Amino acid sequence: MATAATLVGVGVVAPIATASTASAAGYGCAGNLVYTKSVNANRNGYTGKIGTVYSYYDGTYNCSVFVKSVYVGTPTQMNLSIYKEDDGTFDDDTGAFSSYAGPVKIKAPGSCVSEMLIMDTPGGTQMFFGQAAPPHNCG
Repeated sequence: MATAATLVGVGVVAPIATASTASAAGYGCAGNLVYTKSVNANRNGYTGKIGTVYSYYDGTYNCSVFVKSVYVGTPTQMNLSIYKEDDGTFDDDTGAFSSYAGPVKIKAPGSCVSEMLIMDTPGGTQMFFGQAAPPHNCG
């Protein structure tokens, strides 16, 4: 198992473990995996992959989770939101999570969805803020 490292002055974060892709039911979602997106840090000098968005669809509901690949096992403050693109309705999950944020789900047949994410380091420095996954599963 690798150890976490932050290079001083450079701000590069190395993952301590890679989370495996679990079934939808393992994250509290239903349906089939329809979309995945790797997410790279984008704030305060942090770079590199911080996790993956997994999106599931059961024919009526889109359900998403964000699985960390850095600081796995250590609670970090995160907020994951799923948005229905045509009317802006959303669901979100906020807290200090050790492995993943979510599930977040929304009824969105025939509509695109996207995910937004905020993630901090264990010390509270924001390492990601913004759209984690562009509009997808449109229809």
